[in-house]
Amino acid sequence: MVDDIFSEIDEDLRGERTRARTRRLAVAGLAVLVAVGLAFGLWQYLHYRQQQRAASVAQAFFAAQKDADTAPLAAAGPDAPPTPEQVRAIGEFAAVAAKGPDGFATLSRLRMAALDWKNNDHPGALGLWDRIAQDRGADADLRGLATLLWVQHQADAADPGLLKTRLRDILVPASPWHLLALETDALIDLRVGHVAEAKRKLTRLAEDGAASDSERARASGLLDTLDTSKTGG
Repeated sequence: MVDDIFSEIDEDLRGERTRARTRRLAVAGLAVLVAVGLAFGLWQYLHYRQQQRAASVAQAFFAAQKDADTAPLAAAGPDAPPTPEQVRAIGEFAAVAAKGPDGFATLSRLRMAALDWKNNDHPGALGLWDRIAQDRGADADLRGLATLLWVQHQADAADPGLLKTRLRDILVPASPWHLLALETDALIDLRVGHVAEAKRKLTRLAEDGAASDSERARASGLLDTLDTSKTGG
């Protein structure tokens, strides 16, 4: 009889321990589910906010782009003064560059630099191009474009050695800007009197099937100008 009683008590204790363990596991499982649910909800919220922010930045960028491209046909030349809309676009691009993700920020600085140059803020434009060119976090092709523009806008005045050093990385065939860089390099050669070297580069450019029609035409035109046999010199 006593053995039966102890046996029943032991079974009750084992049952209680099992139920307690089950409750602990249930509570732990519920806690995990709640944590996962909260994490997923937070991720969704952050993703939504990121999408909102990206959409807002994109909208601001394209609004600035519209202002930047607003110019009467009569004032569309590269030497024409900026329109009021283009001046306003400088500030709009600056705002995007300050708060936008890397891609939009870099594109905004490129457009700002072009508008700054047009607005006769040459130091500002050169500073922006240089900043992009030195930014290791920016897209490599955009960095190359910034380098090219930085050199092109100083090809007639800056130190030739410095300009050629900066061109070195985009003269390689892998760069999408290597043909324009080659043309710019030839112009620097002409500036310092290295005519033979310039003609070699221009000939290479004029015969390159990958060059655009305008690139080949410019190279051929320069070669014609330099060919003294055609001018009787």
